[in-house]
Amino acid sequence: MSDTTFRGRISGGMSMIEILVGLVIFSLAMVPLLSFGFTTTRGTHSVGKHMMAGQLAASLMDRLLAKPYDESLANAKALASKGWSDALSDSLLVSILDHASLAAKKSEIEKDLRKSFRFFKTRVTVKNASGEEADRMFLLTVEVSWRIDDGSESSRQSIDLKAIKYREEE
Repeated sequence: MSDTTFRGRISGGMSMIEILVGLVIFSLAMVPLLSFGFTTTRGTHSVGKHMMAGQLAASLMDRLLAKPYDESLANAKALASKGWSDALSDSLLVSILDHASLAAKKSEIEKDLRKSFRFFKTRVTVKNASGEEADRMFLLTVEVSWRIDDGSESSRQSIDLKAIKYREEE
C-alpha cells in the first residue's frame, strides 16, 4: 500500500476523538437551551397557580358581596371563625360536586381538584367600621395561600382581595 493511499483514507473519515469533541460541544450548547426550557415550564406552573388563587379569592369574595348586608356579614364572620381552611372544603364546591348531573364523574373531578388545589388554603377576615359607621359597613378580606414548591411549606405565597360591604339603602 502506498503512502498516498493511506493518507487518503485518514483524511476522508472522522476519528473517534473528533466525534467525541463534536458531541461535547453539542452537549454544552444544549445545556442553556434545556435550562431555559425548565425555567419557562416552572414559571408557567407558578403563574398558573397564581391565577387559580386569584380566581378562587374572587369567587369567594363575589359570593359574599352578592348577599344582603346582614347575611353577608354573618357568613363572613362564620368563615372568619374557621381561620385558614382547605380550599376544597368550601361548602359551595362540595354542593356542586354533590349535584346529580356530576355523580357519574364525581370521583374523577374530585381527584383532579385534589391534585390542582392540594396546597391551597383560604381565610376570610372581617373588620367592622367604628363610630357612627359601625352598622353601615365592614371591611371584608379574602386571602388565598398556596405553595410555589409543592415540597416546601416555606415557599408559601398568598394573594388577598379587600372590599367594603355597605348596607343597602332601605
